[in-house]
Amino acid sequence: MKKTLLSALLVAGLVGCAASPDLPSTYTLDSNRPEGLAIVSLTLSGKPLEKVSGYEYRIREVLPRGEAYAVVSQHYASARQHARSVQDEGKDRPVTHSVVVKGPNNIDALDIQDAGKATGRLAALRLSPGDYEFHSWQVREPSTYGETEYRPAREFVYRFSIKPGEATYIGRLNLHLSSRNTERITVNDRQVEDMSLLGQKYPALRAAKIVAAVGILQP
Repeated sequence: MKKTLLSALLVAGLVGCAASPDLPSTYTLDSNRPEGLAIVSLTLSGKPLEKVSGYEYRIREVLPRGEAYAVVSQHYASARQHARSVQDEGKDRPVTHSVVVKGPNNIDALDIQDAGKATGRLAALRLSPGDYEFHSWQVREPSTYGETEYRPAREFVYRFSIKPGEATYIGRLNLHLSSRNTERITVNDRQVEDMSLLGQKYPALRAAKIVAAVGILQP
């Protein structure tokens, strides 16, 4: 019983990064607000998104030059320790975000389609000013033995910057996950299509100035 409890607590601790929900439909840009927007579309190819149970990306703050993130796993000896950790979540830790494209608790529409089938969605993320990077992804699909999870063998880097009161379009990230379990991330400028979707989802942003800053993946 104790072993089962500790395993459950460990799993809860490992998935404790902050989620980045989409905006309310009435959201407007305000130069006095201490936040900016990252506009990005996230798609999946190779595997049909309709057969996938979970698909998400991870974003984190960019560290100063010469520093690197260590692999950190939190272990709990009791439910009380876990509760205290949850209460203190975020103190003295770099900001990380989970951007869910598809998941059991995600209600945001899959609004990007190809040949009539959903391939992803457009996301508008509120972030504090600073430099960030997409660095990992996760895909889950049902299997004969429960569920199969896919992650990159090594992290990738796609960086972008956020300024207060500004919206920045950073492109379309596509994950191609083949039947041979190979993966490839690409970044493309799909601004015309994505800005049309943005106007449909957030009418108040149709007249807003959107800065395009589509970058490249770093090795």
